[in-house]
Amino acid sequence: MSKYISFKLVLFTVVAALSLNINAQRKVYLSGEDASSAVNWEFKLDKGRNSGFWTTIPVPSNWEMEGFGYYLYGMDKVEDRLSGIADYRHTFDFEKASNKRYFITFQGSMTDTKVKLNGKDVGFHQGGHTEFKFEITSQLQNGSNLLEVNVNHDSSNASINAAERFADYWLFSGIFRPVYIEEVSKQFIERVAIDAQMSGAFKMQVFTNDAKKNQQIKVQLYDADHNKIGKSFKTKVGEGEFTLLTSQFKGIELWSHEFPNLYSVKIELRDKNKVVHTYEQKFGFRTFEVRDHDGFYLNGKRILLKGASMHSFRPETGRTLSKTDMEENLEIMKDMNFNFVRSSCYPADSYFYDLCDSKGMLVLSELSGWYRPLDKEVGPKILKELVVRDVNHPSIILWGNGNHIAHTPEFDPLFAKWDIQNRRPLKNEAKANDIFANYSPDWDIVNTTYYPDYATAKKNLFEMNHIYLPNEVLHALYDGGGAANLKTYWDMFEKSKVGGGMTIWALFDEGMMRNDLGYTVDNQGNKAPDGIVGPHGEKKGSTDAVREIWSPVVFSNNKIDEGFSGSLNIHNKFSFVNLNQCKINWKLVNFANPDASSNGHRTVASGLVSVESIKAGEKGNLIIDLPKSFIKNDALIIEVYDNQGRLVYDKRLPITEPKNTFRVSTKLPFAQIKTDSFKFTRGKITLHFDENSGILKSVLDKGKATSLANFPFLTFEADDMNLKNETTQTAKATVSKKGDVFVIEAKNTKGFDYIKWHLKPNGEILLDYAYTLNSGKYHYAGIGIEVAAEDVKRKRWLGDGPWRIYQNRQEGGLLDVYAIDKKINIPGQIYNGPEFEGFFAPWNWAVFYLGKNVNVGFKNKTEVTLGVLNPVNGFNPKKATWHYPEKEGFFFFDVISAVGSKWKPAKVFGPDAQPVLVDKQITGTVSMFVNWNKSDKKAKRVDLEIQ
Repeated sequence: MSKYISFKLVLFTVVAALSLNINAQRKVYLSGEDASSAVNWEFKLDKGRNSGFWTTIPVPSNWEMEGFGYYLYGMDKVEDRLSGIADYRHTFDFEKASNKRYFITFQGSMTDTKVKLNGKDVGFHQGGHTEFKFEITSQLQNGSNLLEVNVNHDSSNASINAAERFADYWLFSGIFRPVYIEEVSKQFIERVAIDAQMSGAFKMQVFTNDAKKNQQIKVQLYDADHNKIGKSFKTKVGEGEFTLLTSQFKGIELWSHEFPNLYSVKIELRDKNKVVHTYEQKFGFRTFEVRDHDGFYLNGKRILLKGASMHSFRPETGRTLSKTDMEENLEIMKDMNFNFVRSSCYPADSYFYDLCDSKGMLVLSELSGWYRPLDKEVGPKILKELVVRDVNHPSIILWGNGNHIAHTPEFDPLFAKWDIQNRRPLKNEAKANDIFANYSPDWDIVNTTYYPDYATAKKNLFEMNHIYLPNEVLHALYDGGGAANLKTYWDMFEKSKVGGGMTIWALFDEGMMRNDLGYTVDNQGNKAPDGIVGPHGEKKGSTDAVREIWSPVVFSNNKIDEGFSGSLNIHNKFSFVNLNQCKINWKLVNFANPDASSNGHRTVASGLVSVESIKAGEKGNLIIDLPKSFIKNDALIIEVYDNQGRLVYDKRLPITEPKNTFRVSTKLPFAQIKTDSFKFTRGKITLHFDENSGILKSVLDKGKATSLANFPFLTFEADDMNLKNETTQTAKATVSKKGDVFVIEAKNTKGFDYIKWHLKPNGEILLDYAYTLNSGKYHYAGIGIEVAAEDVKRKRWLGDGPWRIYQNRQEGGLLDVYAIDKKINIPGQIYNGPEFEGFFAPWNWAVFYLGKNVNVGFKNKTEVTLGVLNPVNGFNPKKATWHYPEKEGFFFFDVISAVGSKWKPAKVFGPDAQPVLVDKQITGTVSMFVNWNKSDKKAKRVDLEIQ
């Protein structure tokens, strides 16, 4: 070990002793404190990449992510499971005190771990996801020490392999969480378990090691600013496993996800007037209740849990995270207005739970096990490690007794044994199983059954009498699920008397960066790309929709006009926050124009909204004092920041007075070519209509054909494949002129009842159309214009964006002007959002930039949905699919498709996901502009520069 590192350890020891207390425990890290500060240890692996020789590896880390062993997904069929066994060595200097005891703690090591120090056995642990420690007082020596650790990828315990190593996630190996030495007094406080209720009642179990009966335990509480709370209290060390202390406090501030008020308790083990050992623990006063046949209650208030299941994961470091990674994870969830996260299949890092405590996030922490349970011997040991480490986190409100069918009923009482708060352990149940079969706990079962369809969810919410918390729901494979139908489901949960909440599967795509696959993200095909966000936290189509649907503030207004009085209807959906504790801004904005180079919007006026009082759960009105000229602006933006300063809601209300958009000359009418009455020119643009149908056959620029053609063509897909519509019959078109406007019209042609063109002198090419499909249900229906996909370079549009929508996922867009270059976006393979292709709405105008500097713009006049080219789906999407025309083009849809989820087609997700009944004539109007803003003259470029 270098002198520099040795000096760092000694310096840390001195600083810790001086800053805490000479009788307080201190930690000396042998590894890094997280992925970003990992320390190199000596390392040798027995098989796989880079095996058979001594080298170095960062600790903590997963060895697969450092170039060793094999990449293995937990469901891969491999005859030899490619398990490896690694040896670690680490030499470190240590200054040992004669009157202290020492323990070494491994916060996580996969999977069987043997520890030696200075050639002497220290201990052996099985299980890859929980923290363990061994006493090393006799093995540790002054000066140089040699730590040797043997880690087996697999476990010699068959149930651990079945529970942790056969799973629907990537398998990793090695010492993946920090390792440290803890120094304590000869007699010391090993740990505490706290139950602090909303009433101010305080109860604490103090577990001492080798303490004497005549010694005392003294306790003092402090607030976040380290001010004393109440008087200290004390008692003698008890004779049992722990010493119980109780007290009552007044005027305390409660902990919740919205007000994460934390306190700390200082516990002293005293021998007469001498402090033998000091221990400190953070906690929060809060009461969480599972009221059977009712719901979840926090501090007496019924709450709905809204969040996702989460694994600890990063593409480059696997299960080993940095503190920044964990902070980003929490930020991602808070930004989507989560109040809850399920740490699924295994517990998260303790630092992540610290963040949940301090920032406010409710947590379900789960016992290891994906599909098979731990056995009755090793299971209780791992369960104890799970609960004991995290018992004092106020953020943890529920335990998970295994995932899928890894539930073991006999383990339920063990959670209560180790948890002073007696938090409820939940059984998680797979989508096809009966959660109530062969399970009769002492409480009513919370129904967590996965992936319900709409009918099942509705039945469980309104016909059954069990709290309903589907712990995996709306599977977010690729662009499906996630927020698709979330609004439909959430509305039901809010109305139900037994709704407990929803946990979307999952938070992240778990794509691993593969050096052997060209350093690309490997999501194991369609197994792991199931997140609301991508593997690096990249936003996806559902991200902003989830944020809007789960917003704690909702406005019912969608647009304003000249009659707007300044009053907005608002619903406060916070659990505890009064809206007068929030900051609310208003802005009047104007959007960039279609022929401008700028995008976005300009703020022309702004102010603060004063709120007297709208309590949590109440509805009310916000009064905004706008200038009288507001009607001349494009939109009103309302921004709501919560009591912690986070933007939780952004509402953009278009102002409905008509505005000028396409700036076009009125001095250049279209001209009809004498030799062909269905050809028209304006400047360098030529339009050629089909005299036998009225269809715009082609668009020419400077006499050369562009890829724009065949406008409009009818496009549709019926749910009943036998339902047909005639689209080939044609009818003669007519040309007339009204003033400077040419009119081209045809009836009963190409499936249309009529099409009618108006060629206006300002360059507007206006299309009115009507069509009547045979009565039936349709996945999509509308009109299109052909365009070569490779000819489309970029787009700009004013509308809700930037993400595409589906019939069952229309939330999340923000009204603005967006500009996006055409790019590849393949769900689960290429993360390059927002998407270029697909359905977009609502929209006002759109401009597409084609090859050879051809511009085509469209103006929406009848609230059709814009369709862009042909979106690509990921590999084998199963049911996470949509319906869309195969032909490339720009589309104007009157009916659009819903999107399904991995395990279920869209149809089973309720009313908003059904094919749409079309049983009457559909009419529409779209305006097109081609090269409307091109200059007639170009300056000649001169290749001259002056120094």
